[in-house]
Amino acid sequence: MYLLVLEIHYLTVYLFMSSIEKKEDDFKKQYPTDWVVIQNKIRECFKGMSLDEKRLFILATPYARTTKVKAGEFIHISASEFATACNIDITTAYTALEKAADNIFNRFFSFTASDGKRNKVRWIARTAYGDGGADIYFTDDVLLLLRTFDSINPYTKYKKETVLKLKREYSLDIYHLAKKGQNLGGFDFLIAEQISELDLPKSYSILNNLKSRVLDPSFAEINEKTDITLEYGDAIKDGRKHIGYHIKVKEKPKSKALLAPKDRDQNTIDMFCNLTDAQINKYSAILCKLPDLSDLSTFQDYPTFALWIGSILRDPKSVREETAKRIFKALHSKTDFK
Repeated sequence: MYLLVLEIHYLTVYLFMSSIEKKEDDFKKQYPTDWVVIQNKIRECFKGMSLDEKRLFILATPYARTTKVKAGEFIHISASEFATACNIDITTAYTALEKAADNIFNRFFSFTASDGKRNKVRWIARTAYGDGGADIYFTDDVLLLLRTFDSINPYTKYKKETVLKLKREYSLDIYHLAKKGQNLGGFDFLIAEQISELDLPKSYSILNNLKSRVLDPSFAEINEKTDITLEYGDAIKDGRKHIGYHIKVKEKPKSKALLAPKDRDQNTIDMFCNLTDAQINKYSAILCKLPDLSDLSTFQDYPTFALWIGSILRDPKSVREETAKRIFKALHSKTDFK
């Protein structure tokens, strides 16, 4: 009887784990490395981080989600990838990436666990810099949070390409809050709460300072460069005291600006092939092993390089145009893709 119960228990665990793995695989297919996906329970997501630290975090977390990296294993972000993704000079990228890797080691975030207790956790357990980039070692807690998404653990998602366009100090934080509240049509920006969560100077508790130095510049950049627009809604008051704003979030109409085939320059590589997921998986696995593209790789193995190539096949605008052209040229000339 004991052995039977034990075997049933093992079978139950196996089926449960298989179900979890299937959900994870489905999730990875839906949101590959060109998406940033973060559980909503994580508070103070970018607290105290410089812009370059936020960029490093945004580049590293999709690899944590889409690969089987474990605690004690690293994710490598090269200076060339950092420069390309953030549209900065490669020389600047080396310095910025090293400093960001050093500083993010001291950062932490908080989340509320199922028992109601608020936990504080370091983002990374270790970092190393060399070989043209930074190695990031996420903790077990972080890896679990970056990979667990379901009805019990709701999440916020956005395209990596979109958020990395933002250059102002607080635009990225405001954009993250806006995407979190987009399905509800907006979010409440409470001054006292955000002074703490965004690690703002105390002088920003004065409404005019907050509005002119944080909100107005961030709104302007987000409205210009991203997929959403923000505008002020009703003031939030406690008695007579103005304690915040309700911020309205609206999605911009989908762009229909792609040229029709007949209007395209026939000498230009077609960057909009509309590949299926199966084609992306097939051809990224082939392209990652081509000598013609080997200089683009700073990744630790072919599968990780293939994921990066796959994200470009899916969204050519996620990298510099010359990089995308090289990959699509190789797709047309070095594979059987037609």
